[in-house]
Amino acid sequence: MAIPIVESLWKPTEAIDITRNDGNIGTPIVLLVIAAVFSAISGAILTFVLPKKEIFAKVPLNPGIVAALSFVGVLVGGLLLGLYLMMVMRALNTRSTYFAGVATVAHTAMPASLGFLIFSILSLGQLPGMIVGGIIALIFLALSAGTLYNATREFFETDMITALVGVSAFTASIALLVVLISMKGITLIKPPTIPTAPTSPTL
Repeated sequence: MAIPIVESLWKPTEAIDITRNDGNIGTPIVLLVIAAVFSAISGAILTFVLPKKEIFAKVPLNPGIVAALSFVGVLVGGLLLGLYLMMVMRALNTRSTYFAGVATVAHTAMPASLGFLIFSILSLGQLPGMIVGGIIALIFLALSAGTLYNATREFFETDMITALVGVSAFTASIALLVVLISMKGITLIKPPTIPTAPTSPTL
């Protein structure tokens, strides 16, 4: 079983061809595990960078907890997103398999997780490092976005228009879910309002 680890980070087209020709679902799962490890390290590092303000008072910023949540979130989330992408592409009448869904998500997650890791490491250098890390992270995020489209087209063996429609529906629904969860999270960590003193009655 050939696992295109290096290729998936910088040469996604070659990595997609290797994984598709291999056809073993263990390959994208290993890539997801690696992306989860990168995300776990990034999350742990960022606990030392985030400002300790009141808004984070109810959020556990223990590095071990954040690393564990990041690892499980990326791994389990990747497996679930692969299933969801398979369902989206099946609705578009493509040749949909769970392997195609997980492989697409895994190849998309690899460059994004590396960019996140580089950003978190350089953020330890305060503002200059954060700016450089942000620029590098944007490069890998752009690579990841292109990989999502290309991997969808290749693994689901469809045309460009169908892949574009599928990716658009997939990302739009995920973005909406993230917004709803974020809004709920903001209400949970919103600091309590201070009651005002009653005013004396006017004569």
